[in-house]
Amino acid sequence: MVGAFATSTLFKVIGKEYPPFYTPWRDDPTFNDSEIEDYKERLKDYFESHGYYRAKIDIYPKNGKLIVDIDKGEPIRVASIKVHPDSKFKNAILFKKGSVFNTADFTSSKKRIERYMQENAHPLYGFNAKAYVDLEKYRVDMDFYVDRNGTYYFGDTTISGEEDVDQKIIKEALQYKRGEPYNIKKIESSYDKIYDLGVYDFITFKPRVDSIDKNSSLVPIDLKLKMGETKFIKGSVGYSTNEGARGAIEWIDKNFFGNLKVFDIGFKVTQKGYEAYNIYYDPWIMVPLLGKITFENDINYKHYRYDSYTESTLLNRLTFGKRLFDIEHYFGLLTEYSKIKSKTANSQNESGNYFFNSLFYRFLIDKRDSKIDAQNGYYIALYLEKSMKALGSDIDYFKSTIDLRYIKRLSSKWVAGTKLRVGRIDEDVPIFKRFFTGGANTNRGYEYRDFGSKDSEGVPLGGVSLVDSMFEVRYNLWQKLWGVGFYDVSLLNLKSDQFDGIYHGSYGFGFRYKTVIGPVRLDFGFPQDRSGFSFHLSIGEVF
Repeated sequence: MVGAFATSTLFKVIGKEYPPFYTPWRDDPTFNDSEIEDYKERLKDYFESHGYYRAKIDIYPKNGKLIVDIDKGEPIRVASIKVHPDSKFKNAILFKKGSVFNTADFTSSKKRIERYMQENAHPLYGFNAKAYVDLEKYRVDMDFYVDRNGTYYFGDTTISGEEDVDQKIIKEALQYKRGEPYNIKKIESSYDKIYDLGVYDFITFKPRVDSIDKNSSLVPIDLKLKMGETKFIKGSVGYSTNEGARGAIEWIDKNFFGNLKVFDIGFKVTQKGYEAYNIYYDPWIMVPLLGKITFENDINYKHYRYDSYTESTLLNRLTFGKRLFDIEHYFGLLTEYSKIKSKTANSQNESGNYFFNSLFYRFLIDKRDSKIDAQNGYYIALYLEKSMKALGSDIDYFKSTIDLRYIKRLSSKWVAGTKLRVGRIDEDVPIFKRFFTGGANTNRGYEYRDFGSKDSEGVPLGGVSLVDSMFEVRYNLWQKLWGVGFYDVSLLNLKSDQFDGIYHGSYGFGFRYKTVIGPVRLDFGFPQDRSGFSFHLSIGEVF
């Protein structure tokens, strides 16, 4: 037998599970003749719960073993389904006439109907469900009664425990408005939004359905909060094939002088170099005409050694943000001073000191269900950067990139995703300003930043025209372990606006193991136009 009646499952039912093959130190279970009747009773109940009321189960000892003979027989089936007072909720029922009856799906059907009521403005619903099992006629008749008891809407929200965070910030995180139809999903998404603020350890929403005014259809909501520790030191160590071994330490205050302002200072070191940084973020600044905007100032010093060059850069990025029409807009000024030592054959044309003042703009639409392990959704990002000598820059250039991603869960076992990144720079720029590709998050048939043209010594030159496209499917192999197949295609050109060159593809396979910090990702990529393969280890999905 397979599925719900697999041998391993039946051993679990009687409480005599064999240890997995990877735990050879654990002993196999022992069986006692005196427990045979208990085994029979447990199996009988289990088969009945799956609709096999006529199953014949015999267990007897033979030659030092217990022999289990099972004849499932015919399952009992659903003969009729009635929904009162109408059939509006029938799609929530997991049975059709002629379906095999089982208690798990009956329980799930009741929960689905109750959930439907909670999601469709009927929090005071009345509900009763019965499954009449007739063993003589060997049939099941179902009767569902649903009373909507009126349509209700969100009322006022009372907030307590917010401490030194202005209530307007909390209310902005609420995904519902007063007067909208009541929907439990909007309360749940509001919980997620407040949790994402990162400062509250305790969050409860209590719809006060018991105190609804008889002359009103508004449901008041009580929101209770308790702030946790907002100042802490965070350290991390890890390894990725892009950076090698790495470690970081930072001090963070997520409520710096109140209203969720963030102050973050840290240091990171990898096998390729190091960086020190300081970030200040204010999520709520009121500006005449514009209304609420966000502000971020990022100061960063980094020193990294790449295959193509060594870079020492001091930068300051001022960013203003505004959410408008469900799109996140960011604009600001990037100031950077870089000391570059090129490793290419024409290094005399690349090495030197560079100063840039650049205006930038970015818009973002992120509808993924997770940032590190997306199963559904899409992502659209556009970035524009303009450096001008009029602002004191050493070089004029215009850089643009667009990033598109789409992820779809096809079934409980399958997930598919695709990603497209296109970039252009309107003229040739020093090597440290060019695009590079290849690695764990781009074309996986190549090592980190190793795709594209190289000089006479094999040093990557990067490019000013870029196309990266990726496609993969994931399959759940076992519990938290997933298998992956992928195909990636890229173009990288040293000439601006040259997208009709040769595209190089790679294919491969990999594994994902889900952890609390995201999936550990292992990929093996094989380029189509040369031998060999590339190995990539990282955390988080590509999409």
